[in-house]
Amino acid sequence: MTDSNLAKIGEAFFEIERRENLYDWKVGGISVWVLMRSRLFRTITQNSNLYDWATAKKFEMPADAKPYAGANAAQLLWAATNGKPKRPASPIEPDFTDLSRYQAIVVPFATRSADQPLFEKFSQPVIDALGDKALVLGAGQWDKLSNRPRLEDFNQFFIEKYGLLASVAVRIMLRKSDYAKYDRVVKFLESEVGASMAPYNRFPRWILRTFLAERHGYRKVLRATSAKTIYMVNAARMPFQAAAQSLGIKIVEIQSGVFSKYSLQFSWPGSPSVDYLPNEIWTWGKYFTDGIEHASNQNIRVIGSTDEFDSIRESNIKRISKQVVFLTQPLVGNDILRAAIDFAKTKPELNVIVKMHPRNDLDDFLQVIETAGGAPKNFTLMQNERSSLELIAESELAVGAFSTALIEAGGLGTKVAILRLPGWEHLAPMVEGGYASAFDSAAELAKDFEAIKAPTDKYFFYGHKADIGSLVSLG
Repeated sequence: MTDSNLAKIGEAFFEIERRENLYDWKVGGISVWVLMRSRLFRTITQNSNLYDWATAKKFEMPADAKPYAGANAAQLLWAATNGKPKRPASPIEPDFTDLSRYQAIVVPFATRSADQPLFEKFSQPVIDALGDKALVLGAGQWDKLSNRPRLEDFNQFFIEKYGLLASVAVRIMLRKSDYAKYDRVVKFLESEVGASMAPYNRFPRWILRTFLAERHGYRKVLRATSAKTIYMVNAARMPFQAAAQSLGIKIVEIQSGVFSKYSLQFSWPGSPSVDYLPNEIWTWGKYFTDGIEHASNQNIRVIGSTDEFDSIRESNIKRISKQVVFLTQPLVGNDILRAAIDFAKTKPELNVIVKMHPRNDLDDFLQVIETAGGAPKNFTLMQNERSSLELIAESELAVGAFSTALIEAGGLGTKVAILRLPGWEHLAPMVEGGYASAFDSAAELAKDFEAIKAPTDKYFFYGHKADIGSLVSLG
């Protein structure tokens, strides 16, 4: 393992951006750095062995899942886009005979719960408010079960249809100076971080090819609707977003996770104007964007807590003294589990619960417990028995690394302890603001457990819930 950490990698990116003026780098009018920045950050982070990527459980469609059996919805929408709408051949197929009725578009989060694969909690309030005026697109594997036109199907189709021409255009547009600039970027980052940029150590022309092909295709689809606004969860689909903005369509991103200085989709030091990013971001509370330099052409709107969070906060669940919940997550789940076991052994008078993240593997966790000599009597491992919000609300202390659940804990008035595991820097503002305490080990946490204080302003993290209907009103 290298000595890399998240902050070191992030600062290396910010430095090379200043040196090479990467925010203004354009090829054929395309803002190159915007397309590849987050991808390169993830790649060198992965190659630095900062996290144990093997602990993140891969997506597996349940064996009893029933895939959508109608005609491909993306193909049906494409036919309607080109003036050849087809009436549904069965009740399960979508009706795209009148695309002009869609005044807004919604793109849900690809990540869902296995017990409700077609329900996506972040976008659902918007979908409910817009009703049949919204065209809801599909995103990710779960929407193979729905009749929504999936972006992934469109992407594949657009590459097949326009990819060759796009490849030729890219070769013509690129200059020796572009390749030289990219080589300098790679050399600097690899030197500073101490890790390889492979397979992105050579200029990835395919990113530009994909951008051109997909942007062209999506312009056709979006132009066929009457949409003026697109509501997206995790707005990181640059070709789609570029197509929308080229048509004057506003993009609103609905928050789904942590924003931080080292979330390179959101953090842009110097606050430049950045192409293809969402025009507006709806956040849960001021904490998430406070002090972060976001793009100057983005508006930030606090819409308050989600329905799920608000219901827990308003229920006033009774706090259980001496109950501590450890919240695991992909990439550092095993480390958090080991810390929880050590903590429980050191503090036998406390009730220690480990709440598993859905993408952590139960068999891996059971192996960690066995290797540790078994679980102490005051230790409980929970998978799906209780929701994390319920456990956080009733616990005296919530412990983790950089999970959104720790910010939820702050919003529920629960004490927060952050373990300085890889990636903890995402939540450094909680520590710096006095809303949480950070520890290097379970032993240190056990020693200073009594001194941890609860956050004072719960609504700084999750504001009062807004009326989504009034925000998405189409007049």
